[in-house]
Amino acid sequence: MLSTPINRMYLSDISSFINRKDKRTIRNWCGKNYLHVYKDSTGEFVMKAEFELTYNMPLIKYLKQKHGDVWMQYYEAYNKGELYKILDLNANASKTQTGYIPKGNLSKKLFGGSPK
Repeated sequence: MLSTPINRMYLSDISSFINRKDKRTIRNWCGKNYLHVYKDSTGEFVMKAEFELTYNMPLIKYLKQKHGDVWMQYYEAYNKGELYKILDLNANASKTQTGYIPKGNLSKKLFGGSPK
């Protein structure tokens, strides 16, 4: 037996998040985003955790692309409403080299590699 209940989110609850009123449109949105819609005697619903992941996926992908391995810290700051902490993360982050990295021997000699 489950000790903690799995939270459900009914289609009527989802409508306010994705700005859609019609249940067919909400079902289509769920299908396009690979979110399974379940049915029982109380109505149509999705798992709340799955919806939150699907809904936040564009933000997660952006944070992974922009911040790499520390994306989770940024995501937690977004969720908690503590965006001011991101300023501290930016100040503490080490700067990455974004310029040209020479690969060949001649290029290394011309663009800052140690000469042999």
